[in-house]
Amino acid sequence: IVKNLTKRYTRVLRAINEYDNDDVLQIYLDALAHVYDPHSDYMGKSETDNFSINMQLSLFGIGAKLLSDEGICKIDSLTPGSPAMLSRKLKAGDKIVAVAQSNQPPVDVIDMKLNKVVELIRGAKDTEVRLTIIPAAAADSSVRKVVTLVRAEIKLEEGAAKSRIIEVPDGRDENGKDRNVRLGVIDLPSFYAKFDLEGRKGGEPKSTTADVAKLLKKLSKENVGGVILDLRRNGGGSLEEAINLTGLFIKEGPVVQVRGPDGRVGVDSDPDPTVFYDGPLIVLTSRFSASASEILAGALQDYGRALIVGDSSTHGKGTVQSLLQLAPIMRQNHLAITSDPGTVKVTIRKFYRASGASTQLRGVTPDLVLPSINNLLEVGESSLENALPWDTIQPASYEKVNRVEPFLADLKKRSDQRLGSDPDFLFIRDEMGRYQKQLADKTVSLNEAVRLKEKKEADDRAKARKRELAARPEPPGKIYDITLKLAEEPGLPPPTVRTNTSASVGATNGTPDGAFTKDSNQVASKTRPGKDALSKSAAKSTEPGPDPNEEETDESTEVDAPAVDITLDETRRILIDYIHLVDKAGGVAAAKAGRGPARAVTN
Repeated sequence: IVKNLTKRYTRVLRAINEYDNDDVLQIYLDALAHVYDPHSDYMGKSETDNFSINMQLSLFGIGAKLLSDEGICKIDSLTPGSPAMLSRKLKAGDKIVAVAQSNQPPVDVIDMKLNKVVELIRGAKDTEVRLTIIPAAAADSSVRKVVTLVRAEIKLEEGAAKSRIIEVPDGRDENGKDRNVRLGVIDLPSFYAKFDLEGRKGGEPKSTTADVAKLLKKLSKENVGGVILDLRRNGGGSLEEAINLTGLFIKEGPVVQVRGPDGRVGVDSDPDPTVFYDGPLIVLTSRFSASASEILAGALQDYGRALIVGDSSTHGKGTVQSLLQLAPIMRQNHLAITSDPGTVKVTIRKFYRASGASTQLRGVTPDLVLPSINNLLEVGESSLENALPWDTIQPASYEKVNRVEPFLADLKKRSDQRLGSDPDFLFIRDEMGRYQKQLADKTVSLNEAVRLKEKKEADDRAKARKRELAARPEPPGKIYDITLKLAEEPGLPPPTVRTNTSASVGATNGTPDGAFTKDSNQVASKTRPGKDALSKSAAKSTEPGPDPNEEETDESTEVDAPAVDITLDETRRILIDYIHLVDKAGGVAAAKAGRGPARAVTN
């Protein structure tokens, strides 16, 4: 215990001692901005750079994921196709002790804050950086090796839209033969876009709408019966992309209304009458779906175009922010600038659904609510200080397509019947009951025997759950994972191999070139989507993180269990029901490839 606590406190003290004047100013001005509302922020140079990277999913660097190990910058992993990977001179475990720019002298980076090391490694495209490293395989820590690399654009593909096709049995056809149905799932982590700030030119244009259109085209080619758009971990992003993406599923019409401080209301509409995908559609949301996600989900619900499924409500962030770079403002006012003063993000407008209701505070309520621990957590706009109130304005004029209401009662009845006997949802309800009791109990026992008993009971429940999952047979059907690159290729890739092996749920403190860490599925209380909606770094690289060497028990590895996504599984079953009901009622054919071109998107 003494050893573990000493290591933890040492990490905390190191993080505090690494704070410099810029860090203190960042904390102070950010706190000051939050007095006015939860989504006005101050971003210093480093934060502004990270925001730009988050928005356009790219940076200029070497393509190494870095972490801090006892004050030394260590390479955690390399990005495929990056300068670091292609050089074959770096590998995971190498320690960086100095960084030099082109022909400049090296800068010692031992005990330097990770963010500062990152700033030295990142730089303009096609420029040179020299790293002095201690190779991971070196027998002697005094060994030094200099590696010269040329910076390039690093695309953060893990943050881009991706999809999969789930092929599952679906009874028998009229001839008695086994029948399968294909379902498309699009995972959209954020609404990203080309995003240039002064002095920070981005790489190739990036568009959420264009990427999703590419995936939809591929799914249609492969004859999926319906599509699930998964926004559960999507904290928002570009308002324009949310409007354009909504337009892929509806004819022209208002998507969102916005009201400024003067009370004037404007309407942002989809001007294109083309419907890119016209088949059965479900939007999957959670308490962490915020901002632009709520615009899309609310619009598709108002039009009756998509069935909304998920937690009891979305996050409830119904405001629009504008970025004000301080350097141009200071120059206009003839103020001297010795360094980048950063950016202020200010709340300027409030947005409303086409129906006139605000998403602020209350979020979007799904058509079908599924049991979830998230429904009990203190998360969302309502848990934040200084949040703006909910209100309504006059509805816009729009034409409903009424694709959901005729089937909603049947869909809810069928889902409720499954939820009443499904072992996974019975488990979730039991966990929800336990959590509610913990919330009601305001005491914690300090008796060691009682605490050990409670810990053993929790461990036993966890192990029993793992054994139950491990004993299950492999689920029927096949899954095909389709990235944006694979979407352009003919046919399908080999199906994903599914085994009863637990998926890793841990995370390191590493960052791509130390660029950023993004945690869209925050579970801590009083969370807020940061930097309009793309989450502010939830675990800064300088803050202490989990130490794998401090694991007190290896009981968690005693039984391997398959990773299960019970919410997606039930949503898949709901989509199959939806497809059958639509077909029985006369059918809404899914848009085939080539039906309506992908629109050009201006970012």
